[in-house]
Amino acid sequence: MIRDLLKETQPIVYHALDHAVREDRISSAWLFSGPSGTPKYEAAILLAQSIFCESGGQLACETCNTCRRVKEGLYTDLLILDGRENTISKEMVDSLQERFSKTAVEKNGQRVYIIRNCENATVAAQNSMLKFLEEPGDGITAILITDNINRMLPTILSRCTLLPFVPMPAERLCRAAVEKGFDEKDAVLVSHFVKNEEDLEKVWDEKKNAPSALYQHIILMVKQFLNTDGETRLYLSADFESSYLSSLKDTAKAKKENLFLLSGFYEVLMWYCRCVLKGAKEGPLWFEKAVEQCRYDTKQLTQLLSILNEQQDACNKYNDLGLVFYQTLFRVEEYRL
Repeated sequence: MIRDLLKETQPIVYHALDHAVREDRISSAWLFSGPSGTPKYEAAILLAQSIFCESGGQLACETCNTCRRVKEGLYTDLLILDGRENTISKEMVDSLQERFSKTAVEKNGQRVYIIRNCENATVAAQNSMLKFLEEPGDGITAILITDNINRMLPTILSRCTLLPFVPMPAERLCRAAVEKGFDEKDAVLVSHFVKNEEDLEKVWDEKKNAPSALYQHIILMVKQFLNTDGETRLYLSADFESSYLSSLKDTAKAKKENLFLLSGFYEVLMWYCRCVLKGAKEGPLWFEKAVEQCRYDTKQLTQLLSILNEQQDACNKYNDLGLVFYQTLFRVEEYRL
């Protein structure tokens, strides 16, 4: 049940939606923002279900025929634009507006549209969204979803009810990693770079019942960066190209795998910096040892954290990931870290 997921992982979002539905104060425009991997889309589906649900007056039952149709994408008066893979164009937004200019098909009379990763819309498309938000029409609810609110037009933000999502609880992800088969100490580390339980499928090989090659590559890159276990950062640039990048022939799938690889690399290193700063040793033995033997002072750790965070922000489907990684190494050397 989506309700249970939100109640456990996003209590503020859960109570805000529950109150809005029960008090019949559902805004005409919502913006769900938060890190990638948080259940923003699931919350959008729950809100759409609640608007259309046969029971009415409360959060969706999630079990009636209408709720099932909404979840399966079979409800006529629910339209979804998906910006995860491709840029959202002005024509796509205009087409959505055209369809919603007609009367509702379903007997409920309400209409809802969801725009996933709306930050991946062109400026022209965002301007069209803004016009639609300003003149929505009766019975129309907009639900925008973004991983990066800073890439949205301020005027769009001002027209929406904002609901921020927080990262998934590390404790929940740690438990899920242990259930997968990870050692408890390894699971602690995993919980700090996977975004959700779906990501665990990428770091665990079900056939071999062992950590996946992708997980091992992330760990090897971190070890090499930190010069642990005889590994050296000197060869990391060459090894990244020859050993760590995805070997998949499908370009799109390879890009996704490489995005996860680099994101995991940055997240583990940022967790390393935070552990050193707070004097905590949490994770596998090699990680605890690296934290204990850290040679950076507070100023250097803060600088490294800043570099890692900025470089991770540059990790997206539009940038050359090789260049992003090489820039990371260059900046680290530039500051003698």
